[in-house]
Amino acid sequence: MIKRILFDGKVEVGISEIDDGNMRFFGDGDESDIIKNQKELSHSIELSDVVRIRTIYGERKNFTEYIEITRENLVEYSIDNSEKEIPVSDGLVTRETEIGILLPLADCLGVVAFDERQRIVGLLHSGRQNIEQNGPRKFIEYFVNNFGSDTKNIKLWFSPYALDYRIFKLENKGLGEAAREQFTNAGILPDNIIDFKIDTVGNNNFPSNSSGDTTKRFAVVVKQI
Repeated sequence: MIKRILFDGKVEVGISEIDDGNMRFFGDGDESDIIKNQKELSHSIELSDVVRIRTIYGERKNFTEYIEITRENLVEYSIDNSEKEIPVSDGLVTRETEIGILLPLADCLGVVAFDERQRIVGLLHSGRQNIEQNGPRKFIEYFVNNFGSDTKNIKLWFSPYALDYRIFKLENKGLGEAAREQFTNAGILPDNIIDFKIDTVGNNNFPSNSSGDTTKRFAVVVKQI
């Protein structure tokens, strides 16, 4: 497990690795195993209340569904719930300092967003479908329209992802390149985007669909400090 302190010590991120167990439901392992693994990751950054982003594909049309987590709706999104009971979303945000947000990933990009002035943290599942629908830009607009955020005060961090994954509908731009472009077009300052460019493909520390492992996920969990 990897821990990172971000944004001048105001946000903490935990990133699971292969040895921390599978974070994917309905893959390799039963639901109780997955919840146990996700809880252990969350406890590693001293979290008790944790919500999970559940993104599904199938017949979905909109991949830019963003929701604020409060004490009132916390239980609906809790990792203690069965996977199928958690509402679908593509990104969650919260003002609460005691609530963490968790996202299982393989090759898709997870983005932590933090408004240091308004003290709001968010986590975005930015895969191909989200980016094709201008999801990164809409995530920033969600901050601006719902919380009065000023884009110059929003900072971003990119999780490990498939660096060479190309999006055909966007002129074959890479996943990170396309997301970065949409974020900067939304008003994010380029210097406020942290991308360590950790590649999930061919990296034995992370599961990767592109490398043939379709049954496992790692996870990212984030909280305000």
